[in-house]
Amino acid sequence: MVLIKEFRVVLPCSVQEYQVGQLYSVAEASKNETGGGEGIEVLKNEPYEKDGEKGQYTHKIYHLKSKVPAFVRMIAPEGSLVFHEKAWNAYPYCRTSKPE
Repeated sequence: MVLIKEFRVVLPCSVQEYQVGQLYSVAEASKNETGGGEGIEVLKNEPYEKDGEKGQYTHKIYHLKSKVPAFVRMIAPEGSLVFHEKAWNAYPYCRTSKPE
């Protein structure tokens, strides 16, 4: 028997205020993890609208070389610690994929 419980969270702010706060938090975390050629490189960060869905589109490159143990850096092929991410954030839904 599977019991599914529904619950609702009452936010102390509007959905729009939450979205702004979420975007700010992600940007601030990205900034704090970036420096010296490492961290997160934001190629695009722009609003989008498609099929009635509105949100924020981002294309980022994650440079992770300094975030892994030294032995991994020694054996990892050149460029293998760089990841691309495309994300469409339309609160409460977010779709993320790797570029083709």
